Amino acid sequence: MTTDDEILRWLRDVAGIAEPRRVVRRSPTAILVSKFDEGFAARLHETIDHLPEMFDDALVAARFAEFAATEPERLRAETWRLAVNSILSDGAAREGLHPDAVAEVRAGVDSVAALLDAILWTSPVAGRPHAPEPSEVEAYHDTRARMDAERGLFTRYYGSFEGVPVENHCPGSQVARRLFAQAWAICAGGA
Repeated sequence: MTTDDEILRWLRDVAGIAEPRRVVRRSPTAILVSKFDEGFAARLHETIDHLPEMFDDALVAARFAEFAATEPERLRAETWRLAVNSILSDGAAREGLHPDAVAEVRAGVDSVAALLDAILWTSPVAGRPHAPEPSEVEAYHDTRARMDAERGLFTRYYGSFEGVPVENHCPGSQVARRLFAQAWAICAGGA
């Protein structure tokens, strides 16, 4: 039977992954690896459970409007990111969350904002209404489909080890999907 060390050596020597990984799960159909320590996903979701306000679309839209009023020329995706992060700061202070745990959530928010910024190629600013171009709408739907696909946007495929796919899944993919839909709704027209 193949050992975890052999898989990790293959990742390093054949797949070219220099950063440390650990084998999370092995089955006949997939080998799941992670760059995070054991328990990371559970801790991330526990932190998110303490921050439900970031999923309150009305609250985020209101905070977006506040930021848009103070700096109307800031891009919409960046304004959404700042709105969510300010809500995270409020919740983290209220809940007494460790800054490192909050930083892990912010990293996901930053990724969603970057993805949205790439889709909103017309660079709409927060202080003016925005009707997305047909190509922006198409890019949004394409991205959503890739998010939801098996081995899609939130899965990294490293290759096959002894005929079995080796992959890594984003531990916050469910959260990213929710935030991406929220960001689109706020930034692609409303707010």
